[in-house]
Amino acid sequence: MPNNARKTERNTRVMPPTSPERQVRLAEARAFEEKLELSQRRASIKRPTPNHAKPPPVPIIPSASGAAAIAPKEMRKKMKQRVKKRREELARFDFPFFTIVIVLLAFGIVTMFSASYAFAHREHGDSYFFVSRQLGFIGMGLIAMMILSRFNYRLMLNKHLIRIGAGLTLGVMAFVALAGRVQGGAGRWLEIGGTMVQPSEVLKFAVIVVFAYWIHEKHHMFGDKTRLMDENGRERGFTRGFKQGFMPMLIFLIVSCGLMLLQPHLSGAIIVFAIGFIMMFIGDCKIKHIVLVLLAFVTLAAVGISTLEAAGYDYFSSRFLSWQNPEADIRGETFQTYQSLITIGSGGWIGLGLGNSRQKFAYLPASHNDFIFSIICEELGFIGAIVVILLFVLFVARGFYIAVHARDKFGMLLAAGITSQLGVQALLNIGVVTNAIPNTGISLPFFSYGGSALIMQMAGIGVVLNISRKAAIE
Repeated sequence: MPNNARKTERNTRVMPPTSPERQVRLAEARAFEEKLELSQRRASIKRPTPNHAKPPPVPIIPSASGAAAIAPKEMRKKMKQRVKKRREELARFDFPFFTIVIVLLAFGIVTMFSASYAFAHREHGDSYFFVSRQLGFIGMGLIAMMILSRFNYRLMLNKHLIRIGAGLTLGVMAFVALAGRVQGGAGRWLEIGGTMVQPSEVLKFAVIVVFAYWIHEKHHMFGDKTRLMDENGRERGFTRGFKQGFMPMLIFLIVSCGLMLLQPHLSGAIIVFAIGFIMMFIGDCKIKHIVLVLLAFVTLAAVGISTLEAAGYDYFSSRFLSWQNPEADIRGETFQTYQSLITIGSGGWIGLGLGNSRQKFAYLPASHNDFIFSIICEELGFIGAIVVILLFVLFVARGFYIAVHARDKFGMLLAAGITSQLGVQALLNIGVVTNAIPNTGISLPFFSYGGSALIMQMAGIGVVLNISRKAAIE
């Protein structure tokens, strides 16, 4: 056979399909093509510069044909969402509001120590008894504040959680009203492990959460009439918005204030009523409904107090008479109010100096608690009193600023309710120590000695800070 024919036959010779050599070559070619395609796809992805953090490796998703594939658009979208979520979680809370709270705490612990060391040394033999315990309460309050500042407040939008929390709080309040620890003629305390706890502080927060939840969920029912629709979108009649939207809030508010009055805790009932009134007004409730609530409460309060007075319980009448004439019984009922006025008047414009109060030496009762503002006026004078008032004004103004810029109605109502509670409580305390209103026994937020009140106040501050994280604040 000629050489040319042999070459042609050799070149055209075909390997059998099942040849091992052919299978190896096909596998190598397939692997080379897959590596080449993968390298090309990886090269098309934008690499980060050395100054940026290296992103996590992009996962390889096997395709239906077995070849490696990548979904860069989907992965970039997921990475952007993850970064956005992380930024929201790490967003800074409102620093001005936080600064005001810290200043109030620092100012409060200094003045509380100045007002309490004489009484602590006389009663407990340790001048640092109250201030050391108050520092512990501040520490627990700061921990609660930091935890709740990172806790998503919208998790409280749970009707089962709201019902359980409100029911437990009202149950504890009823127990305290019937079998609570009595101090100063009022059974407002519950003794747990040797520690006195005031459940009314928890009730204040519960009222805020319940009202915020109800207004957020049922605000569309606060009109005069609400059109009801069935599952198919057809009208099935009308119902009065007052009955289904407003009445449940009114019942909860009446029960809460009634349990306060049974202790008796007149100042607490006033604060709870003020909280509910403010939140209903902010929540766009009908003005005529709010007026009806006001008239109903005035009527119920008058009937309740008259009934108690007829039964021989003169707590409210004695407080009212002491307010009308603080010099009527300076050795008895009006002693505390009379000494408070003397304390305030002793300070003058600039005061006697920090730590130089004379009235705290067994003259003014509760000088480290309800009447600490009187000691501030005596030691720091009119100027010091104005500074304290301005701090609370700034606190309320910034709190409402956060509420206005909240992202949803629930956050707005929570921030407004917590801010209103502390602002109203400060206003009532200053009114009591100056005899502008009857002596009802109410503490000054951030200043007065007390564990349960301070911890709950700081917990509320944490909720406001959490709202400010997500608020549109510039």
